[in-house]
This record gives sequence, structure tokens and C-alpha cells, in this order.
Amino acid sequence: MTTIAHEAGDGVVVDVRSATEEPHGDPDTEPTPQPAKKSISKMSVSIALTLGVSALAVWFILYVSVLTAFEEHGSQTRLYEKYRAQLAQETAPLGAPIPVGAPVAMINAKESGIHNLVVVEGSTARQLLQGPGHLRDTPLPGQYGDSVILGRSVTYGAPFRRITNLRPGDRLTVTTGQGVFTYRVQDVRHPGAPLPPTLYSNQSRLTLVTSASDGWRSGWAPTQTVYVDAILQHGQAQPVPAGLPKRVSAASLPMQGNSHALLPLTFWIEGLVVAAAVIGWSWIRWGRWQTWIVGVPILLLILWGASNALVQFLPNLL
Repeated sequence: MTTIAHEAGDGVVVDVRSATEEPHGDPDTEPTPQPAKKSISKMSVSIALTLGVSALAVWFILYVSVLTAFEEHGSQTRLYEKYRAQLAQETAPLGAPIPVGAPVAMINAKESGIHNLVVVEGSTARQLLQGPGHLRDTPLPGQYGDSVILGRSVTYGAPFRRITNLRPGDRLTVTTGQGVFTYRVQDVRHPGAPLPPTLYSNQSRLTLVTSASDGWRSGWAPTQTVYVDAILQHGQAQPVPAGLPKRVSAASLPMQGNSHALLPLTFWIEGLVVAAAVIGWSWIRWGRWQTWIVGVPILLLILWGASNALVQFLPNLL
């Protein structure tokens, strides 16, 4: 405490001040404090965006590497039951026009771990979400000519991931509405390998197509197209019904994505933004636990749909 005395007129004025107290300066010359709240707000938004993007990336990796296998398994179960019924009732499709996505054949190949694998009509990234797909401008297995079937090697159960284990002489069987056909593997072709011999008009060949890669990318980021050629060994080849398509879209060819998935992807992204806004409002207005119980299932459903559409932009053999 500091005491200062000075004369003022007839008396003495005593001024008592704290030792740490400073005289007030001119308020116009004092520095303006920084808006701390604004800085904290910007930091919070930045952290929230970073966490949100990271969470979406982790979700997509989880979806592609794990959850797609469950989705493909469910599709195969439904297709198997449907195709078995069609075979029993002799109503399995044999020729054009065959609806896209309809089951058309069933493959078994012991050496590659394939058991009752159902093939659907069509080979775009969308059709290959369900399992292997038949290239529509080629005949069905068991018919004259070269039947081509495409299958994934990484995502959605990776049904063709082990067909590269097949060796010349190995056998595989294909069941269609025209019977059971046994094929013998001729060759496993990698990029640069010569094409198989030309077929006679009454012969049938089955070509399985998938993707693969060597080195550190093997098993998760294939870049090559691999072909397994097999010639019909047992079973009478059948004529090709009229109406076989002359050409297919580019999206049906190996290692192509599906650009038509842009519209559903846009729809799901818009739904995700709206759902996030509603959940944020509900968190403040309604309550934390109520928001979790109602919002999480809705958010997961939207994320699943968006991820499903996004995967279709990737190569169809991935």
C-alpha cells in the first residue's frame, strides 16, 4: 500500500493507492483485445471437419474391405434359392432377352474354392456387386462359342480371387438351364500372353476374367486383367438362341467403372448432409441419447447407400 500526501488549498489530501494499481490511461489509446471466441470457433469447426473426413475415410475402408462381403453373401443366397427353383421348374433363362441381374448359371471349381457360385446377367460394376457377371454379347456357358464371365478379386466377397490358382488340366463345372457342362482349363493368361486358339463352330469355351497384381499391390490394388480359358470336355454344346446383343456398353468391359452411379451418389450425399444437420440440431434441442438412438441407424443407412454408389466408380473387377 502506498500513501501519497499533497497540499490542496487549506488542507492536506491523502491519496491511498495499491502498490500494484496503475493509473488509468486514456481509453482511446488502450489496445483492443483479440476476439478469442472467434478464434476458438474457427478451431472447433476445423477440428470437426477433420474428424468428420477421417471418420468417413475409415468407414469407406471398412465398408469396402469387410462389409461388402456380407452384402455379396446375402445376394448370392437369394440368387441361389431363386436359380434352384428355376432349374427345377425348367424356367431358367437360356437366351436373349435376359433381364439384367437375372441368374443365368452356377459355377463349381474345387481348385479355386468356388462352390455353387451364381452368375448374373450383365457385367457392369453394378451387376458385379451381386457376384460374377456374364458378358451379354457372348453366349451362355454350354453354348457354341466363347462365353465370358467377369468376377471381382478384392471387394464384395472377391468370388474370383483364387481363379488364378487354376492350372491347365483342372476342371470346373457350369450348370445352366440346358444342363451340366464340364470344362477343362487350357491356360491362365496374363497381360501380353497369346490369345487362345480359334474355336470350331461346334465348340464351346468358357473364359473367366478377373484382376490381379504383382508385388506390394497384390491382393488389394490389382491393375492387371487375368483370363482363365477352359474348353468344354463333357456335355453337348448347344446352339446360341437368336437375339444375342451385338455390342455392350463400355461399362460392361473389364476394369471399367459405372458412371451412371453419379445420380444415386448425389442423392445419397445430399441425404447425408441433411441427416448431419438434423442430428446436430437434435443433439442440442432434443438430447444426446435420444439423438444417438434415432440418428445412428439412419446415418448408417445413408452411409451404406452412398458407399455402394461410390464403389461403382471403381473398376468392376476390383
